Amino acid sequence: MPKSTCIIAIALMGKPGFQQLKGIFFGFIKKYGPPERVTRNRYRFGLILFIFPLLMAWTLPYIGHLLPFYQENLLTFSIAGDVLFVSSLFVLGGEFWDKLQALFVYEANVEKS
Repeated sequence: MPKSTCIIAIALMGKPGFQQLKGIFFGFIKKYGPPERVTRNRYRFGLILFIFPLLMAWTLPYIGHLLPFYQENLLTFSIAGDVLFVSSLFVLGGEFWDKLQALFVYEANVEKS
């Protein structure tokens, strides 16, 4: 959470109320969030869900005029792509989140298995 939002929440709710709200939120995320490990087939399916919206976002501006229904349903395509992309992160599981985070850490190293 951004620090300014936390400070405002603590000021409005008090520290015990903020801690309780934080516990409820992170408990929900932990309960319904992505599992730590997933099967190979689920991982492959998740990668398809992850890559497909990215490819469509890059290619449709160039080939969208070839699809007669694309221009009329641009918002629908955009929302569907966003939903697929976000859901792919949950399908891929917790280890993928760690891999994704490692992309932004300079000191991260690859361990070959």
